[in-house]
Amino acid sequence: MKIRNAELLEIKRQLFHLILGLFISVVVYFFRSVYGNLILVPLLSGVMMLVILPKIAPELKISNHLLYHFEREHDVMNFPFKGAIWFGIGITAPIVLIADVNVACAIIIILSVGDSFSTVIGKFHGRLRIGQKSIEGFLAFVVSSFFFALIFISSDPLLAIKFALLGGILEFFALVDDNLMVPIGLTVFYLAFI
Repeated sequence: MKIRNAELLEIKRQLFHLILGLFISVVVYFFRSVYGNLILVPLLSGVMMLVILPKIAPELKISNHLLYHFEREHDVMNFPFKGAIWFGIGITAPIVLIADVNVACAIIIILSVGDSFSTVIGKFHGRLRIGQKSIEGFLAFVVSSFFFALIFISSDPLLAIKFALLGGILEFFALVDDNLMVPIGLTVFYLAFI
């Protein structure tokens, strides 16, 4: 099976999404207790750069490199770095609002792992489609995010499955962007019901 350029781009995007989310989870886990909410400074600075760069320096080499290697074509024209911007804003909610660092990290990892697996499985193996999404992608989100959430909340597997299921539903029916809806939705759920 030959991989086309669009498929290779999507695999690179999702791999980057996965690695970045894992990295941020580990950083939050080890350093939030030391630096508190100051841990958000690099994250939000990066988000601001992604918002500003395409507007003030569209020909900047690093901006063009990132757009070429990681951005979907329609997003380059309409909203460059959309997914990364929503990701950075979305994961701010659990970091700031949830006191238990393990739960906050579980939410970040659910977004990162679940979204990556659901996109790759859904795009390449999804047969049962509802709109742009697939049942196979939904199941990939739930299963993968459950197991990775257990890294941080192994003492509460029931919470991990609730998060995985709700995250999968939020990703499947996201009204705005799943990178925003999943972490904010899981944060609201945790604060309201747990």
